[in-house]
Amino acid sequence: MMWMTELFLLTILITGTISGSLNVFKVNLMSVQQGKSITIPCLYGADYKNHEKYLCFGYAPVCKEVQSIKEISDDQTNLIFTVTTKKLTPRDTGYYWCSVRKYFIDAISGFHLEVTTATPKLYVDNQMITAYEGGQVVISCYHRFNNSNKWCKIGGPCVSTIGNISDASVELSEMDLGFRVTMSKLTINNTGWYMCLAENQQMPVHITVQRSTSNRERRSFAWVVILGFLLVVACIAVILFRPHKEIAEMFSSRKRSENLYVSMKRPNLQTNQHEDEEAQEYEIMFSPEQTPGVQGTNCKGNYSDGGHIADKEHYCTC
Repeated sequence: MMWMTELFLLTILITGTISGSLNVFKVNLMSVQQGKSITIPCLYGADYKNHEKYLCFGYAPVCKEVQSIKEISDDQTNLIFTVTTKKLTPRDTGYYWCSVRKYFIDAISGFHLEVTTATPKLYVDNQMITAYEGGQVVISCYHRFNNSNKWCKIGGPCVSTIGNISDASVELSEMDLGFRVTMSKLTINNTGWYMCLAENQQMPVHITVQRSTSNRERRSFAWVVILGFLLVVACIAVILFRPHKEIAEMFSSRKRSENLYVSMKRPNLQTNQHEDEEAQEYEIMFSPEQTPGVQGTNCKGNYSDGGHIADKEHYCTC
């Protein structure tokens, strides 16, 4: 197995010289448990920034493009493209090549991936880690080797005990199965790809450093204060204008009641007035004292005959 590994590394060197090596420090040997997934970063030079990237499987210089790899992302700012393989089986064990398509001969950089049913030779709990500015992050690198523990920035320096990477403090400590990495005093510049290294095995890890939670909490608190102030202003406005609204509604309701009462009462008043006028006309028409030229008797017993009063007595009923 060792001679195959040495042959593979020699093939990488020769092929890179012929086809145009990506010429960066990268991962070469990895292992993963079957059914799991793994993300591999591939670094490239600035000359290949706008070229198409892909993953190739097999032996160089002739290899077959892996069509099943759908998750390929290209970070042209940091000149890294990543490939993610999922639901791996032992048949996926073999040699892979990070490839950049060129006009004549593609630039390639290879690595060996072993898919095993047993425990991988070197692994981590999670390849994707999120940390916060000013804080720290702890990564556990599990393996059964006896030495050669290192934590490296892919494309950058390595630390074996205590040191610094991009101004972040790095400290390695041993544990029962492998070693533990503590990175502290993190800044936004520490976002990037790293790797655990033991013997000749590597496992890439990506760290994303976000703005500190204190800044986010201050922004959140400011929004809470603003919203609270607006709520208080709204409540005061409701308290001040509600009595005026109630008084206006009361007067409006009273006015409507008076108008309704007048509209209902007006027909009755007109009817009663009409009836009184008819009664008065009736009394005028049929009153004996008010009707001239009519013969009759008066209640005093005098007999009227065309305006002449006779002495003859006459009984009448009033």
